[in-house]
Amino acid sequence: MYELIDLILYENENSKLDFKKEEYKKERFVSFLKDVLSMANSHIKQDRYIIIGLKPKSTEDRGITGIEGELTDSSTYQQLIFENIEPEISIDYFSYIFENKQLGVFKIYNCSNRPYLMKKDYGTGNYKLLKGEGYIRKGSHQTRLTRADYDKIIIEKTDEKYFTDEIDINFITDKGKNQIELISFEDIKRPSQIKKEKIQQILDKRKEVEEQNQRMGFPNIEPINHSMHLLHAVITNSGVPYENRSTDELKKNLEKIEETYFEHDLYEVFEKKSHKCNITIFNYGNKYIEKASAILKVPKIDGLIVVKEIYRDPTNNIGIVDGLNYPEIIEDDDCYIVKDDIGDVKHQLEQEAFSIPIRIFASQQISLDTLEFKFELYAKNIKTNIRKNLEIKITNGNRGKGESHP
Repeated sequence: MYELIDLILYENENSKLDFKKEEYKKERFVSFLKDVLSMANSHIKQDRYIIIGLKPKSTEDRGITGIEGELTDSSTYQQLIFENIEPEISIDYFSYIFENKQLGVFKIYNCSNRPYLMKKDYGTGNYKLLKGEGYIRKGSHQTRLTRADYDKIIIEKTDEKYFTDEIDINFITDKGKNQIELISFEDIKRPSQIKKEKIQQILDKRKEVEEQNQRMGFPNIEPINHSMHLLHAVITNSGVPYENRSTDELKKNLEKIEETYFEHDLYEVFEKKSHKCNITIFNYGNKYIEKASAILKVPKIDGLIVVKEIYRDPTNNIGIVDGLNYPEIIEDDDCYIVKDDIGDVKHQLEQEAFSIPIRIFASQQISLDTLEFKFELYAKNIKTNIRKNLEIKITNGNRGKGESHP
């Protein structure tokens, strides 16, 4: 009842509030119907109140006189409204004690089916309401509904179908909110590099042994692919160890090392070392955002790559990567465009825009402190779309070479 206290003590009459010194008796039922019509048709979304038993003159003098005896039964007023106004209006009438005085409070609510009009004639003589007649309250005044009022009501009723509340949108990575950490490309040990270094070490060692044998007059002996090595390679699907391959074979391996481990390199860089990113949406409203879809635009700059697919681990043939649900990613001249269907966005609950996080690789080639991502939300009950520019902070992990990365 804190809202009632504020209305009684501080509010002046306005589009949602009226004060009356005395209750509506039978001889004033025409005024009652006119006041209720006016309040119900008012261009506001809040509940409306008619408070009986006071007539404020100022903030200091609230003119509280109260109501003596029992209040008129609420069913009397509700029946009067039901018989004379259409469509049906939700209204309560109850007693409220303030400063030891009894006040009567009409609460008019859920006025979502405007316009409200007289369904039949009511009253006599000049003081009469006619069938089809309607009134509206504007500020502290009431006036007959005009064509402009009807047009505005239609527009507002149409708008009520659309989502107009606030939402909060953020870019989330494995490093935090609205930020992305740079990765040193030199610090990444790609599988092709590792294999290349291993083969080179073996070749260097063999060359050293060969030169030593020549000086000593010993024959040079090449490794033999023993049958056990071949059997182990077949069983483990790992290939014959480099140490057991011939020098000529190793040299051929070295020439094709980038091609052989191309998929391994892609997985290492763009799956293991890229950031897993998403957009979170928090709907502050009281209804769903229906059948929503999202578009994220990421600027195309040197050192930044939005990965267009999920790269699987070539060493794991058992696991299945759900790449079919990965967001659609296309490029234009200036940016990467990420698209995905979200479905319904529930209210009062944080929700991710992308069913599978997008992969973004950001290298230390980027020299900027911030980037601007553009996000657009479309939905069945959003008139056009909701747009938000997201300022993404660029951070540098100051990682040393050789340090492992998550």
